[in-house]
Amino acid sequence: MMLELPKDLVEEILSRLPATTLKRLQSTCKQWNDIINDREFAGKHFSKAAKQHLVFMLKNFNVHLVSVNVDGIHNDIDPSIKDIGELSLNKPCQVHINGMVHCNGLLLCITKGYTPMVWNPCTGKINWVVEPSRAYDVYDKFAFGYEYKKSCYNFKILRIQYVCGRETHTYTTHGNAYWFTYGYKEGVRNSSLLSFDFSKEIFGNICVPFQFNGDYLVELSVIRENKLAVLLQRWALEIEIWVTDNIEPNGNGVSWNHFLAVDLGVTIPPISDVFSYAMSFFIDEDNKVLIWDNNKGVRVYIVGEDYYREIVVGEKGICLPLMCCYVPSL
Repeated sequence: MMLELPKDLVEEILSRLPATTLKRLQSTCKQWNDIINDREFAGKHFSKAAKQHLVFMLKNFNVHLVSVNVDGIHNDIDPSIKDIGELSLNKPCQVHINGMVHCNGLLLCITKGYTPMVWNPCTGKINWVVEPSRAYDVYDKFAFGYEYKKSCYNFKILRIQYVCGRETHTYTTHGNAYWFTYGYKEGVRNSSLLSFDFSKEIFGNICVPFQFNGDYLVELSVIRENKLAVLLQRWALEIEIWVTDNIEPNGNGVSWNHFLAVDLGVTIPPISDVFSYAMSFFIDEDNKVLIWDNNKGVRVYIVGEDYYREIVVGEKGICLPLMCCYVPSL
């Protein structure tokens, strides 16, 4: 005879299992199915469950799951980066994706026709964003975040109209969005790191640990959904990376730690076009390496102090590639 556990205890046990495991257990019984589909439980689960940190790559207007293993690189074990395959949208017709932003297990996907949709790859659920009075177009930039209210995540989308300058990606941590802006002031090219607080619906400027120069390349990324990382390329192949030690929800009191400094001209063999505008990257804190893709979607580079590897992951793509870390959720 099966022992009936109190519902509160069942919820507590289920809330600590990974989202992909819960998806498989959903059909076990009606009680479990009802719990897993409950919105309040989804919020509780995301804050308590063991996190599965996966990597997605956008290639040729499709989202691919990529396996990344760099754990043995300091013991002369070659790293492994493999394209596991394209993720299905469970749609009768193919949807081409031109860009994506990750937030708490959800992907805000921008289609080839510049229409946004919210997709949960773990559950397969898709929600199309209502067409506004002014049609979406190629100049729109989107940010994705939330306010936490009454034990639930209230997700929101910010549409920034007519973004000038070079292509840039938006990232989300603690529910707020961050991105670099580029422009000209008094004839001089400049950059700044902006934030948007989705709870208060206000913009902010984030201090960075270096002086901007219009000739420098700067890029942003998120580590495990709770830290920002910024990459600075000063000259040719000299790069530095800083990681936030603390970042308040309103963007005040940000502190940075210096993570890595590498002269790629010394570390790697002579190659061209390693870095490019609209590149994307992430870092492995445990192994202290930087992993990034180039703008052709052909190779992924792994570099650390006195370490360099270049791995071919596919053929030259059509759209700009994008790599992002992904945490499955309900």
